[in-house]
Amino acid sequence: MKIALLLIMARTAFCAFDYREAPPAALFPFMQAVGDASLPDSISNPAYLPHIRYPYLHVSGSMPYTLSDCYSTTLRAGYGTKGVGIRAVWCRTGIEEYAENTAEASLGYMPVRYVAAGASVRYYNLAINTVEVSRTIHLVDGECSLLISPARWIDLAFRQENIGSLFIKKRRDLLPPDWSAGAALKPFRGLTLAYNCVSTANGYVHCVSAAANVLKYFSVRVGYAREAGTFSAALSFVYKYMAASYGLKYHPHLGFTHSVGVTLAASAITIESLSYGDLFSRIRGRRTPVKTDINRCGMEALESIPGLDSAMAGRIMKYRNAIGPLSRKGLVQMGMSEREIDRLLEHATGLVPDETAAGNDYRVRALREKAQKALFKRLIALGLPPSTAIELSDMAALGQKKALTERINAMQWPDPGKKKQALELCAAPL
Repeated sequence: MKIALLLIMARTAFCAFDYREAPPAALFPFMQAVGDASLPDSISNPAYLPHIRYPYLHVSGSMPYTLSDCYSTTLRAGYGTKGVGIRAVWCRTGIEEYAENTAEASLGYMPVRYVAAGASVRYYNLAINTVEVSRTIHLVDGECSLLISPARWIDLAFRQENIGSLFIKKRRDLLPPDWSAGAALKPFRGLTLAYNCVSTANGYVHCVSAAANVLKYFSVRVGYAREAGTFSAALSFVYKYMAASYGLKYHPHLGFTHSVGVTLAASAITIESLSYGDLFSRIRGRRTPVKTDINRCGMEALESIPGLDSAMAGRIMKYRNAIGPLSRKGLVQMGMSEREIDRLLEHATGLVPDETAAGNDYRVRALREKAQKALFKRLIALGLPPSTAIELSDMAALGQKKALTERINAMQWPDPGKKKQALELCAAPL
């Protein structure tokens, strides 16, 4: 009776039960070509995998359309670096008498900054175990995809699933050769508007979605699939190395699907949030504020640049002090993608050409070391202990002006004049 109920639903509700397990942030229970790639669990197209530049593990689960005893679970693990991303996925959907299991290995490759390609190999296992029928089916197939980003604010993509079914017609009942094509627009930083056209075994499904990273730790996603009649929404919360998501899908005939997911990462998870100052200035037709000189500003100014967290700001300061002026190549070496650098340069300036940085590394490093030693000697001349003088000179070299001022003001100074001299010495750029 349970299997009959599922089959009746699949027949009577057009596209309603073309169901596959999807993490909450992915919104829809069918494949999509484009979308927001801020979080690992929001990525459906393997061509997006190089954008996630840290190791991660994701687990999620749901109860499809609140059907009794029907559960879906997914487990993902992946990593991306230097234009390459990999991912392994396991999914299970079904009831005790009928279960679909899927294992997938995916690869994404971005040879140039504007183009990325993806490929997946997928193993399907269908298990039916009732009093009348007992059958197990094993199948293997693959998919390919292409992602083109001609500009920072637009993505164009195409996905083809079950390539083998294009040539083996008898497999199409179980593995239809579905495809999806779409476009994603990013009119403002932290906002993505996406449209996908999905060809399924039951016909075409047109779906639209919007993703807004309201804060650095909070993201909202909403979507609507017209032919399936499905409304979807998801909330994602990010805290350091963890992201948690809750999703809700509604179908007018089948009801609600609740899903939850958790992502753990080896590096801090960062999402590019909306910049409300830039948003209002663009609406009013005004220019954005003056850009920050990334090679001359201090630590506090670096942390205030949109798109840079405290960890990356610290790496930049160490790079500047140990190697020299920062170039685009230096940002890439620190783990930033070309797209992230382009977005950073909307708010920062001062990067030196790669050739200049390579030629001046030794000279600049020597000058900085000389200036830091000179500051150390002057602090000693003011009567400070060597350990304190080293601490203050290191803070000055890292550009921690605010923390440096607080440290000097907190010290006991018998002579107020020497305190003033120490503040002036440490305020001067090295």
